[in-house]
Amino acid sequence: MDCETASKLKQLPNSPTQVSVSTWGSRFGAAYSLIPLSAAFYLVGTGTHMERFRETGLIAFETLIDSNLVVEAVKLAADRARPLESDGKGHFQDSPGGRLNSGFPSGHAASTWAMASVIAHQYPRPRIIPVIVYGLATTVVFSRVGARRHFPGDVVAGSALGWFIGDYVYGKRHNRDLDQKRTLAQKVLDHVSIGAEVQR
Repeated sequence: MDCETASKLKQLPNSPTQVSVSTWGSRFGAAYSLIPLSAAFYLVGTGTHMERFRETGLIAFETLIDSNLVVEAVKLAADRARPLESDGKGHFQDSPGGRLNSGFPSGHAASTWAMASVIAHQYPRPRIIPVIVYGLATTVVFSRVGARRHFPGDVVAGSALGWFIGDYVYGKRHNRDLDQKRTLAQKVLDHVSIGAEVQR
C-alpha cells in the first residue's frame, strides 16, 4: 500500500465510538453469525419442505468452507501487517501476529460476500433481496476498515474472492429444476446436443 493511502486511512477519526460501532457491525461477518444462518436456511427448508431454502443452506455452508480455505491460503502467502501493527503502513511479509493473522485478505469480507452472493443468486426477485444482502455485506466491509482491523485493499480483495467463490459454487451446485421460470434460450438449449452421442 502506498503512503498516500496509509495517510488517508489515518485521517479517520479513530474515536472509541467509531471503533466500537465498527467492531460491533463487523460481527455480522464472523463465522459465529454466518454458519448458524446457513444452518437456519437448511433446517427451515427441510422442516417446511421448501427445497430452495434447504439448498440455499447447503450451498452457503459449502461456500463458507471454500472461501475460508482460500482466504487462509492467501493469508499464509501474504503475511500482511494490519493497520495497528508494525509501522502502520501494511507491509507484506511483516505481520507480527503470524501468518494466520495476516490482514490480507479480509476473512470477514470474503465470508460475508460469499454468503451474499449465494443468497442473491438464489433469490434475484424481488430485487430488494439482493440489495439487502449486498448492503449488509458492504456494511461489514466498511466496519472492518472502521475498526482498524484492515486496510481498504484487504476488504476489497476479500469481497471479490468471496463473491466469485459464491458465484462458482452456486453455478456448480444449484439444482436448475428449482427455477420456476426458464427462459426461452434455456428451453431451446435443453433440446440441443453438441457432438455425437455415445451409443450404449
